[in-house]
Amino acid sequence: MLKIAAEGIAPRLAACCSIGAKSSGQRMAPQAAKGTQKYLSQSQHLHKKLVIKDHYEFDQKVINSDNPVIVNFHAEWCDPCKILTPKMLELLENSNEIDLAVIDVETNLELVETFEVKAVPAVLAFRNGVVVDKFIGLVDANSIETLIDKLKRKQQQKQ
Repeated sequence: MLKIAAEGIAPRLAACCSIGAKSSGQRMAPQAAKGTQKYLSQSQHLHKKLVIKDHYEFDQKVINSDNPVIVNFHAEWCDPCKILTPKMLELLENSNEIDLAVIDVETNLELVETFEVKAVPAVLAFRNGVVVDKFIGLVDANSIETLIDKLKRKQQQKQ
């Protein structure tokens, strides 16, 4: 359904962009419009990412979740965060049993204080509302995969 919605938006977005381009004396290349359409239709893979905006959402989406949740404390100005978040999304893409929650440290100071986040990126793994693992900083893909596998094994043992 999301793909259908994105495909409906893409032509309007391309038309909007081409209108702006024409007014500046430039034309938008057809390839650019197709690139926009392709990008929007691929957005369906981002369903694993939960954006947490406050403590209430954190309780609802992380603490009360039936699935284990990897919580990524990040900041827009943090270059390692810009590498880590997409990598975690990629590694979780085929996993229905683990979710990824992203928390902006600039707008969620209460959660930062609660979990004593001193540096970003900071990643905490939650199962049944309890922190079961964590790491700070940019780590390699193998470390992230190990964390994911650990959460999956525990989830399978629970069932």
